[in-house]
Amino acid sequence: MKELCMSKSFATHAVHLPNKLFEMKQNNIFLSLLLLLAACNNNPQPGTQPPASTPVAPSDTRPALFLEGCYATSTLPGHDISALFDTSSDTYWETQTGAGPDEGIMLYFQNALPLSALQVSAVEGSMDPAKGLLQVYVNGTALTPAAPGQKVMLGAQPVKSLYLRFNATGKESAVDVVKNDVKTMIRTFPANASIRIHSVQLWNDKQQEVRLVAPQQQAGNITASSTLAPASAFNAANLFDSRKEFAWVEGNAATSGENETLRFEFEQAVHITSIQVWNGYQRSDEHFSANTRVRDFAFGASGGPMQTYTLRDSKAGQKIDLNTPAQGKVFELNIKSMYPGKKYKDLAISEILFFDGETPLVVKTGFSERIRNEIKTASGNSPLQQVLNRRISNQTEDAETTTKSIILRSDGTFVMYELVEDTGDQILADGNWELSKSDARSATLTVFGKWFNQYNLAAYYEGNTREEVTRIFRDELVVTPETITGTKMIGEFRVK
Repeated sequence: MKELCMSKSFATHAVHLPNKLFEMKQNNIFLSLLLLLAACNNNPQPGTQPPASTPVAPSDTRPALFLEGCYATSTLPGHDISALFDTSSDTYWETQTGAGPDEGIMLYFQNALPLSALQVSAVEGSMDPAKGLLQVYVNGTALTPAAPGQKVMLGAQPVKSLYLRFNATGKESAVDVVKNDVKTMIRTFPANASIRIHSVQLWNDKQQEVRLVAPQQQAGNITASSTLAPASAFNAANLFDSRKEFAWVEGNAATSGENETLRFEFEQAVHITSIQVWNGYQRSDEHFSANTRVRDFAFGASGGPMQTYTLRDSKAGQKIDLNTPAQGKVFELNIKSMYPGKKYKDLAISEILFFDGETPLVVKTGFSERIRNEIKTASGNSPLQQVLNRRISNQTEDAETTTKSIILRSDGTFVMYELVEDTGDQILADGNWELSKSDARSATLTVFGKWFNQYNLAAYYEGNTREEVTRIFRDELVVTPETITGTKMIGEFRVK
């Protein structure tokens, strides 16, 4: 338009046309001049503001609800939990093939907010709407089991954590076996099936559907100056898995953690304004007090100035605003001093969360996928291959009726449930496992973690373990084609 305005004098040039045609042309030119002058006069003058444009409405107007962390107990590569928070109709979270009941999803919220309802939508064919059961735990308290797709009322209570456990899918089958006059019902889930969830919907106390916002995943790598063996259980990648019961533990036998360094490398530059730390080994209160915790640490961009900060000796997440925001691709955390453990010198940190302003950031390393591949290779053609990621469930009728299940996951974690129906006694054990040896006839594993009963099951689903009836345990399992047998605390499971 500027060029047109500058050339507006072209109409004064002589034009030799018949009179009538000339008059018509002159009128047209005069009208064009008026339009051009009006357009030029509408250009913003120096010191003035152009008229405001009409704002474009955001594509998703639901109120945002920010997550502090989230994880799934089983994940098929390419279908991780982030699919639950996008708006695509084509994406979904999926368990490992063969993994079904007793797997679940944990959601931690940055702030406890009142929520009124929840609905989980399964991919068609993944769960039987008439036989599938979902158990929802609100802040650790179990609600009445619901069918997939059913709206679960939460009562508008403040919610800090939600755990969604899939009790049944409707695809399970059962067979009875009798040994020494004891009948055992073996429940199995198809080896080629999985649970697939399209979305998790939540409503606030105003009956508005909210938009779940998970921490941003930034591709990168984490290295530690030392790691306690087995590295698959205590790797620094545990710091960003949202599971407070899994930790990085340093492995320098000569020290108690002083001068240990964590190095965070991002593929793209990030901006960090604060850091939140869940100190110590938070698998249980006993684990926390038994192991060494961080007191003072230094943090900053690699090669730049490092600032020192102090943590309280507490299990609570501690968010620290950096004195000077850190910018770059590589950052370091160096441990300066510690709170001593009552039993072990090993220093532990359970979880870390970076923030860019109000936006939480986590490092996505691909560590779980590497562990799965290593375990698959190491287990070879042993009987362990047949039970990986599959729930082995037995109901035994002897003097008492006992229902129990165990899952040995291909990422090196496990969970075991046991319920004595006559007394109501419940046991839950979870943690890590390591393959000791295997051949075509059997596989021997070491399992270790926490063992606790019904008095603190609620704490497990709340994401903490404040109750004191918890035991640190270790056991050896032998896997054969017919059984999984523990030598100390875990009994026998019949596979077939």
